[in-house]
Amino acid sequence: MARQQSDATGENLSPETLVRALQRLAEENAAPAAASTQVATRPATALRKETPREAALSSHHDHIRAESAARRTPYLATAATAGAGYLGWGLTELVGLATGPAGELAATTGIGLASAGLLASARALLHSRIPAFWRRQSWAGAAGATAWITTASAIGPANWTMTALLAGGAAATWAAWMKEHAIPDVDASTPQLPAADETADSDYGDTLAQRWAENVSPRGKPLPGSMLTDRVELARAVRWTVRTPAGDLSFDEILGRRGRIAGALHVSAKNVMLEPHDDNEGWAYLTVTVRDLLSGGIPYQGPRYDDGVIPLGPFADGEGEMAFYAAEDIGVRNGLVTGEPGSGKSACLEAIGLGLKHSAAWHLFFGDGDPDGGSSPVLNDISDWSEAGPQGVLAQLEAIEAALKIRSLLKSTLTEGPDGTPVPISDPDQQSPLRKLLPSPAVPGLMWIIDELQRLSTDPALIAQDFIPRLERVVRIGRKYGVAVVVGTQSLLAGDYGNSTVLRSYLAARNLLAFRNQNRSENSTIGGMAVAPASLPAGGGYCFAIAAGRLSMGRVAWAKDLGEWSRELPQTPLDEHTALAVLDHQPEAEQSPAARYAAQVEKLQTWRRQKERGEPTDTRDTTTAPTVLPGFMQGLDIPKALGAENVVPLRPRSTDTALPNGAGEPATAPDIEALPNSQQAVFHALQSGHRRTGEIVTATGLKAPAVSKALAALADLELARKIAHGQWEPTEEAAQTG
Repeated sequence: MARQQSDATGENLSPETLVRALQRLAEENAAPAAASTQVATRPATALRKETPREAALSSHHDHIRAESAARRTPYLATAATAGAGYLGWGLTELVGLATGPAGELAATTGIGLASAGLLASARALLHSRIPAFWRRQSWAGAAGATAWITTASAIGPANWTMTALLAGGAAATWAAWMKEHAIPDVDASTPQLPAADETADSDYGDTLAQRWAENVSPRGKPLPGSMLTDRVELARAVRWTVRTPAGDLSFDEILGRRGRIAGALHVSAKNVMLEPHDDNEGWAYLTVTVRDLLSGGIPYQGPRYDDGVIPLGPFADGEGEMAFYAAEDIGVRNGLVTGEPGSGKSACLEAIGLGLKHSAAWHLFFGDGDPDGGSSPVLNDISDWSEAGPQGVLAQLEAIEAALKIRSLLKSTLTEGPDGTPVPISDPDQQSPLRKLLPSPAVPGLMWIIDELQRLSTDPALIAQDFIPRLERVVRIGRKYGVAVVVGTQSLLAGDYGNSTVLRSYLAARNLLAFRNQNRSENSTIGGMAVAPASLPAGGGYCFAIAAGRLSMGRVAWAKDLGEWSRELPQTPLDEHTALAVLDHQPEAEQSPAARYAAQVEKLQTWRRQKERGEPTDTRDTTTAPTVLPGFMQGLDIPKALGAENVVPLRPRSTDTALPNGAGEPATAPDIEALPNSQQAVFHALQSGHRRTGEIVTATGLKAPAVSKALAALADLELARKIAHGQWEPTEEAAQTG
């Protein structure tokens, strides 16, 4: 027993046994240290863990890049030698002109000595980095370069003899170097690096979490006291929940520090996404893209339409696709596409138009704010009715208003058929009228795409015609009648919408695609979500898409010629009642593409003839709608310098114009059913008499942050107003809505 205890304590172990045990223990302790050192020294740009085969391939490609860089050294050295010779020759010539032959000789000698000294000093400094095989040859190269520079300074380098000496000497000196650094051939049978795995790199996620702890959450850093929780590894990204101390920050403030957060994590800002948290206004979802699938561009594969949804392109994290929701169970949807010129806005509108036409359930109008119709040739070709300039767009507005009046009557005479298609009511006592018209081949939806709204909203003639208030009225009530509007404009600023934030809010309630805009003041809150288009990467197609409550970056699919799909799209005529309603406002025969082209060529030639003859030319917009005077001014002799735009209206804007829909619905009545469910619940709670935020939370069962966002969105829509801190009430218009 004592012997066993002695052996257990190691007293009777031999020295050899103890040495081997200590060596084994040292090796075991060194392994984790080496691993940690390897992780710590890992390049900051590494985005995925490599298998041995991938590591070998990466090493092979790195070797090719290193040899390519080395082979540039002889060319750079030869160019530097030639430059030094030309510089020395110029200096010698100047000295000779100033002091004569003696000064020229002294200058040449000085240049030769300076060259020798500089080259010898450079070789001495780089001695440790010069391979042993090259140390003797480096002396020969330095001596040859010194001799050539000195000679060029004396007789000039600009002759064939000197050029041949420099080229031949460089070739002979660097021949061995070029041979040693030959670029290896790439084996065609060698497979390329494999595609990304289905899970993100765990090691890289750990690195990001460590950088967050060191560079983001300490005091004085972007988000003091914050921490990352609930880590989820996605196919191309890593996602966390960012938790901040209660009362310190809101989501808007977190989003405003996105650039600093990206810098602290040592990643590009385009790979960092911050989205509002579902349950806490002071938290956020952080997604860091590990494998960028957007930078190479997203190829457009053709128009798609899936039960009212038009896919547009993938989100940056690879989780699903951005989409335009044209129709849902509650009715058709409006949309808003914004972005500076060249951001991809028009291409996005074209993709939406192609998807609508592909469905065979939509009739498409296109109104272009550019009087020459140059915003989108594709939409000009595929639309059932396209117009350019204020006058044509005004005609389309009048046609859509007429269609709404007829459809308000038509809806009450239709019921839902067995397959969901609207059919005429045959038994009024048993069949209920439709609550809304959904697009179908029998009664197609009517979509009006307007591009360059900022030009239309500021046109004096359209202002005189109340264009923006009338457009707002269409957007408010069109959902139930299968009429929707998609607007393209250059910014989210209120001026682009005729200063109607209500119009902007209704357009963006479901579909908002905000493309890049470098205007730093364009940080808007749409539907309770902060949008900052200036933070998007450069390059066309990047945008923030807001749908289903998610704010995330994606890229719209694109092709060089989207028009190649226009030749196979079906034609979808309007139902006979709507077609008859819009007939009076449509041109007798719409111009074909060839006719539009001929008209533009004629305008250009006319302008050129006028310039050549010295005649005055008028480059103003000749398509502006004629000035229409208010009723009380009809018959008055108005000077030509004045018009309707100079008249200050003395009447308030009417809000009680009713449609002939049988129910006397006000034309500007707020469309509550078109709002998201959370906003509808909060609105009904306000109507029920709940005023305090806490009461609304209890009545609706929603989280407090969700209630706050819904109240902010209702305020944008002029359906609610804040009366005190934490207290709200419906507006007068909203209070009358049941």
